[in-house]
Amino acid sequence: MISFLLGIVVILVTFYIALIYASTAIGLLGFAEGVLLVLAFVFLLFRRNKISAAIQIPIAVADPGKRVSVFLTTENKSRIPCMKIRYYIRYGNTFVGRLHGKWLSGEPVYYGKETYEKSVIPGNVGNYLFFLEKIRIYDMTGLFFLTRKVKKSACVQVLPQLDNIQVRVTERVRNFYGDADVYDDFHPGEDSSQIFDVREYRAGDKMQRIHWKLSAKSDELLVREDSQPLACAVVFLLDYRRIPHRNQHLQVKRAEQFITIAADIVLSLMDAGCPHFVAWYSSSRQDVVRLRVDDEESMYQFLTFFLEDCTADAPISLKQMYEEKYRYDRPVYQIMLGENFVLMQNGQEIGRFGTKGWKDTLRQLEIVV
Repeated sequence: MISFLLGIVVILVTFYIALIYASTAIGLLGFAEGVLLVLAFVFLLFRRNKISAAIQIPIAVADPGKRVSVFLTTENKSRIPCMKIRYYIRYGNTFVGRLHGKWLSGEPVYYGKETYEKSVIPGNVGNYLFFLEKIRIYDMTGLFFLTRKVKKSACVQVLPQLDNIQVRVTERVRNFYGDADVYDDFHPGEDSSQIFDVREYRAGDKMQRIHWKLSAKSDELLVREDSQPLACAVVFLLDYRRIPHRNQHLQVKRAEQFITIAADIVLSLMDAGCPHFVAWYSSSRQDVVRLRVDDEESMYQFLTFFLEDCTADAPISLKQMYEEKYRYDRPVYQIMLGENFVLMQNGQEIGRFGTKGWKDTLRQLEIVV
């Protein structure tokens, strides 16, 4: 509408000049400008409902510094070509919490769908969101336009380069017994709520373990073996808080440092055969959430959720919130990576990471659980 307001101002100025100089020619020019303005407005009202747009990123995960293609697709349902169109996109790394807006000029859109490709190179770890907020549709002259809201989005996650650190798992953690929703597929246990296997009766088996219903059907004594729950003896708390600093580049680097340290520790615990919980403050739920990590799939699931969801600071201590919510859990080890980049285990400092040399510190770190 801004272009039409400017057009009205130009028309009024033209008529004003025509009155001052008593010029019929200038008056006719003002009249022609008014007709052009009305025709352009009617034309754009019709065209606005015939044009739609969307944004797509063909890949979900990328490496830092690698080129990523962002596709802007525009569909023109009318036979009249749209020779000029512009897209307003807000984009940025949501893990850092900053989005920037920018207008992009697209290609002419003829009948059907046209795709405009824009290449970007995410340089840092994080969740990069590209939000197509609105488009400007121009008339045939390219002077007047109407804006249409779109509200389409696409994202790509840039994951850190993962490296193993030294982790030593004690027998106390390996043989930890507790409640869990996941059970051992290879070894029986003592949890009677879940059946591990049914086998033939052997001398020395307790009478309480005989499965009487199956024994009656098979005409032989069968014994049930209970399952072994794979409880987590370790919980890893990620108390990430944005560092207030005027230097945005430093903020981004510190955020990348935090997620890299966290990801390396999660990977190393998983590779050492230590199932564990990872917990953080969720901005969408406004509460503490936790995710069990015991294989590669759940590890990448954690990275995806954490990069998308951790965009707000916890109102109070994450440790306090976690212990209040999961008060009946009794983990053997509680590891926490805090806002000051200090790694704590059961209240004792085991690592401190500054802005320089932190990768060497991480490689030299040994976690005993």
